[in-house]
Formats: sequence, C-alpha cells, structure tokens
Amino acid sequence: MKISLGTDHAGFAIKGKVSDFLKSLGHEVTDYGTNSSESCDYPDFAYKVALDVSENKSQKGVLICGTGIGMVIAANKVPNIRAGICWNKETAQLIAMHNNANIICLGARFASLEEICERIKIFLETKFEERHSKRINKITEIEQKYCNCKSIK
Repeated sequence: MKISLGTDHAGFAIKGKVSDFLKSLGHEVTDYGTNSSESCDYPDFAYKVALDVSENKSQKGVLICGTGIGMVIAANKVPNIRAGICWNKETAQLIAMHNNANIICLGARFASLEEICERIKIFLETKFEERHSKRINKITEIEQKYCNCKSIK
C-alpha cells in the first residue's frame, strides 16, 4: 500500500522510525516532512498528505503532531478526506471500521513510539464495515454541499 507521511516539529523525532516501521510492513512511504525539529506549521504537512490521499496518489495517510488535533482539523478541510485522531488502540480500530478514515492522526507528546506504531498497524489492517456506508455517504453529501467538490472514489 502507498502511504503518505507527514509530521510537524513535535513529530519529527519519531518520523524516521515510523517510516521504517511502515516499510517493514511492506508499505511504500512518501515522506512530506518536516525535516527538522525547528518550529513549523502543521497545516503545511497535513495539506500535502491529505492532497495525496484525496487524489488517490496514496491509499492512506499518517500525520503526527504534538496532540494530533491540529493535523486532524487541517486534513479534514481537504475534499474526500476522513481523518481521525487516535488516542488508543480502540480509536485506531474504530476510525477505520466505522468511519472509513483514510488518514490517522496521532499525538507524539501523548504516546510512545511503540504505541504509535501499534495504532498505525491496527488502523491499516482494520477493514471498513459496510453497514456504516449510509453514514459515510451523509458525510460526503455535506462535504459536496459546502465545498463544491467531486468525491473521488
């Protein structure tokens, strides 16, 4: 699977290890930065990853900032994105299973590298339950109404 990865300065310290972890699972990773621990703006990286996923250049995205909150807000502004924040294993599973999320957002200040990698693995391996399609379609309808965009399937 092709996965786009982005972090801000808070996630930079673990970005390389997360990338290596994803590659060890057999995934192809596109790294959108950041490339230092110098303070930077998380929306820049959220946008690059979300755009890749929205345009089907990657099947999934991984975003890491201090809390995951800024990344999830920014990513969800891009059409066709369903980004979810994960605070534990259960939320990692549920955003995939119930929300058909295509980007996982994580907080580097609130989880260890091991916990983050475990959540990413769960997210990537969990299948969407079709019984939730009606709700996802309603989200798409709202998005199309307010952003005048076409949904990419």
